[in-house]
Amino acid sequence: MSDDLRDRIRRIYAAIDAGEEQDLTKLRARVVKSGGLVGVYQDFSGGLKAEQIENLAYSLIHNIANVHGHARKWAKRNGRDPASVDSAVDASFEIRVVIDLSNNDKHGYPPRDGGRSGKSPKLVDARRVLRMTTGQEKGSSVAMTLAPDGTPRISGAGAAKAVLTGEVLDGKDAHIGDLDDLARRAVEDWERILQDLGAPPPSHLPADA
Repeated sequence: MSDDLRDRIRRIYAAIDAGEEQDLTKLRARVVKSGGLVGVYQDFSGGLKAEQIENLAYSLIHNIANVHGHARKWAKRNGRDPASVDSAVDASFEIRVVIDLSNNDKHGYPPRDGGRSGKSPKLVDARRVLRMTTGQEKGSSVAMTLAPDGTPRISGAGAAKAVLTGEVLDGKDAHIGDLDDLARRAVEDWERILQDLGAPPPSHLPADA
């Protein structure tokens, strides 16, 4: 894999990491006391403004979408048919949706003829939310409670972190998917496509390669 293509893949993971927060001590809830009542307000933005979160979301979207052109160039330089990259992209709904979101940001909405996905996708309500996952063992569980100062506490065999996401809707405002899920599946598909081209899987590249 060329250094350029390798760097592109690494930038995707960097964009994902930039939108996450694993240190939940940085995401304390605001505890409000009034008389004998106690209220809690929890916001997982970590102080990021709405426009900052949206900028992080589109950085991730553009990095995933831009692999397409670079993968075609890599294929051509290495004796593969660039059309095979196009065919692989057409077989991945998630990559097509992300490419449409990127094009919408660059060229405006709505896309002509529904875009590459045919769904005229759009991102709404970009935000950060808490995502909790259980462990792989049977009966695994995970739960969150709050310390008196509002610090989230995670218990159980699972894990938790704040992730960047948003709702992706089609041209009729029907739900297509969650940005975090769509982006992660698109990255997995890119890894498979590049491996099929004969490039090493990006997730297996050594950090100093």
